[in-house]
Amino acid sequence: MVRKSLLSILLTMAFFWMPAPHLAAQETDSFTSSFCIAPQIGTDIGGTLPIPFSAIGGAFNAYPKLNATLGARFFLNLHPRWSIGANLNYKTIAMDADARVTNQKFKGENTVQYFTGTSEMSISFQLLELPVYVEFLTGSKRQHGMQVGFFGSWIMRSHFITYANKGFIGSEPDRMDSALSSPQVMDFSALLDNWDVGLLAGYESRIFPRIRMGLHVMVGLKDIFLPGSDFFDYKMKQVRGSATVSYDLVRIFQR
Repeated sequence: MVRKSLLSILLTMAFFWMPAPHLAAQETDSFTSSFCIAPQIGTDIGGTLPIPFSAIGGAFNAYPKLNATLGARFFLNLHPRWSIGANLNYKTIAMDADARVTNQKFKGENTVQYFTGTSEMSISFQLLELPVYVEFLTGSKRQHGMQVGFFGSWIMRSHFITYANKGFIGSEPDRMDSALSSPQVMDFSALLDNWDVGLLAGYESRIFPRIRMGLHVMVGLKDIFLPGSDFFDYKMKQVRGSATVSYDLVRIFQR
């Protein structure tokens, strides 16, 4: 009786275990490597942040602008759950900001000045962006993709303009050598570098057989200013997010 019971249990366990390896083998056997080209459109929002943020010495309010993103997505499926991809995007990153600062340090040619007051700034970058990433597909139909990677960008046109509206300037902290009688405009566009690199994280979902929607966050690792441009007592780095929709226009299968 005990032997019959043990035999029944073993047969039952074997019955439930057998489909899992079979399904895994079926998933691998049915997989076909493919290369895809997909045009994509979307929106992008972001700007630049001072690093360290405490160097501002007061309140900083950023107002990033929403702009269109145009580009294409290229990816190669290497495994049922893994793929590698690259995007080529044209986008504009723009932001306005205002700040109320106390003893903000500015460096010039053999001079150091401190500004206390209110100021505004306008920042814009038109760029070509090339993210490269690996993607892990999840879900019963592999419809969800988690992405991590890095990006490089070539900045074709940019500007960085500040407007000192009210306040005073001194050669030492809390010292007033001259008060601002009218708004002062300072254009730092010539000090901006023309490239950037950084990290990205993203999520994409296949909502139809050929249509995917994605969300991406990108953080620049490089100062937006040219090396040696230490006018400010801090660095500024790009931070942005995007939402995209792409259509798998071309698929090339390899067996």
